[in-house]
Amino acid sequence: MSNRSLTIVLPVYNGESRLTGCVEQMLELASDLTSKFSIMIVDDGSTDDTSAVAKELSTQYPQVRVERRRNRNGLGPIISMVQQRVESDVVIVHDGVSPIDSAQVRRLWRQSDAKTAPVIAARRDLQELADVRATHNAMAAAHERVMGFHLLEPLAKDQLDEADQAIMAATQRVHRPSKPQPASRAGVGHIPPLPRPNFLSAIAEFTLGE
Repeated sequence: MSNRSLTIVLPVYNGESRLTGCVEQMLELASDLTSKFSIMIVDDGSTDDTSAVAKELSTQYPQVRVERRRNRNGLGPIISMVQQRVESDVVIVHDGVSPIDSAQVRRLWRQSDAKTAPVIAARRDLQELADVRATHNAMAAAHERVMGFHLLEPLAKDQLDEADQAIMAATQRVHRPSKPQPASRAGVGHIPPLPRPNFLSAIAEFTLGE
């Protein structure tokens, strides 16, 4: 068994019905990997009983800690918080949306141990999600890269600040309402663009397993 420390981060929004099962699954898995582990539940402003369930889990299991957000802020701010506060040797973060996959966590743990893993710069991928505007397929491809569990790359403070600003600017560009375009000639109206699938909002839902 490894002597490296591990933190598994589970963002959740309105996930009271499945949170206990997910946490117990991760506790069992982490205990097989290392004796130094913790599970961080990040309640991203849930409006159901997620907070109460998370608190009960932290009381029952000393390896579980809970971070409660008053309002739903999304995955980006959660990543910032984790990178600033968590000091484990290995940090694995779930996207808060995809089904929990224990095999994926084991694979990332092995890769981090061998130091051969292509560490996922989750912030970069989130920025691309916010910034990709060309086609639906391109947005889907960007979204695919942040699905499931990922190793979280530690960043220096100046890198965190720069990444935060980039993500905020890109997100504002996506959500800024477009100005109405004048008709090019009489009798011909402007054709509105096709609606884009809002993958950032999908990630922000944080319903575990949905």
